[in-house]
Amino acid sequence: MTNDRINNINIEELTDKESLTSLINIIHKLSQDIITAQSELDIFNILSTDIATQMQFIDCVVYKVDSENKVLKQVAAYGESKIEKGEITNPLQLKFGQGHAGISAKTGETLVFPDVSKSSDYVLDVVQAGSEMVVPVKIQNKVYAVISSEHPEKNFYKEEHKKLLEVLTSMAAGVLVKIHEKDKLEKVKEKLEKVLHKKSEDLDKAIDALSEQYAEMKYQNDKQETLMQEVHHRVTNNLQIISSVLRLYINRDTSKASESLIEIYNRVQVMALIHQNIYKSMEMNMVDITSYMNDLMSFLKSTSKTVMVQSNFDISAKHFSLDILVPLGMYITEVFYFWVERAGKNGLNEIDFDISLKRTNDKFSFDLNIKDQMSYELNDPIDVEASNDMNSILISALIDQLEGDLSQGFEGGNFLNLNFKTIV
Repeated sequence: MTNDRINNINIEELTDKESLTSLINIIHKLSQDIITAQSELDIFNILSTDIATQMQFIDCVVYKVDSENKVLKQVAAYGESKIEKGEITNPLQLKFGQGHAGISAKTGETLVFPDVSKSSDYVLDVVQAGSEMVVPVKIQNKVYAVISSEHPEKNFYKEEHKKLLEVLTSMAAGVLVKIHEKDKLEKVKEKLEKVLHKKSEDLDKAIDALSEQYAEMKYQNDKQETLMQEVHHRVTNNLQIISSVLRLYINRDTSKASESLIEIYNRVQVMALIHQNIYKSMEMNMVDITSYMNDLMSFLKSTSKTVMVQSNFDISAKHFSLDILVPLGMYITEVFYFWVERAGKNGLNEIDFDISLKRTNDKFSFDLNIKDQMSYELNDPIDVEASNDMNSILISALIDQLEGDLSQGFEGGNFLNLNFKTIV
């Protein structure tokens, strides 16, 4: 609504430049008020009170249209008989087609009645009128509200009144659309804020519950980890005791039987290495492959008395479980001794191994490739089908346990390639 008072002007007196300037000022002021309105009620009050004040209307009422129920209800008014303590006294409600305002709501047309006594559609509100003008406020060709102004004099409303109100209602319609969009956005925002608040509360509860579960699971896991470490520690100690006993017998026995004891001793040491690596690992039942392979090959090289062994590693795997690592470590051990024995029979005193362990295209499959750097092919390949050789029998059993496939041959060196399945 307007705050600065503009001098009232009579449309009938617009005969000089000063009066025209005053009219333009009125239009400018009212349009600014409409454009800066913040709510629907602000718009309705401007269309009733401010317009009536500036245009010397005695009476002006705004009806809001309820298209669904086909009724109009007074929502803003100007006039001594209309307002009491800031509220409309007995707001009139009309049906579509009832009274001049109802007809305008139904047809969407501006209506001017110079003499209401000649209209059978006139509905008395508070005071008998002489003339009436009705202007619809349309949004997207649909009547949203109706302005009705009554005056005790007949023939009061002129064509200029009609045109001026139509211009102002057109402006008001545009602002109403923006206000409605803003209100919709505010409702969406409020709804989203409620949803987010609810989700935030639910998330906080879920985090608290998960935190409690995590704390309990961590406690149980720590207990199990401590227990598992103790188990592996005891297994390692027991294997070391067995190794010590075997070493005593080996030192006392000078017969050929000591060779079998040495083989048993070496394999017990391989088992002990696995448990030692598990014991020092931060993850129970998971062993760092690179660390274990280094330890294993260092031990195996130390047991070879006739052939010097060098090894190079290319390992892409990180960890294997105990179920995979035990047969894999035993497989490498048996292959090592098989290879060293064949190299010794061929008069070699040095072997360089290239050992690679890489994931295949199948994410649950790995290739373990062991290759020497010899310039000629060794005799006696591993026979995993029918050999009576103990090394070959053990290698065959370990390949089956790993669900693997073995390929061997000579390509710039002798090689053994084991493809095996695992989940890591």
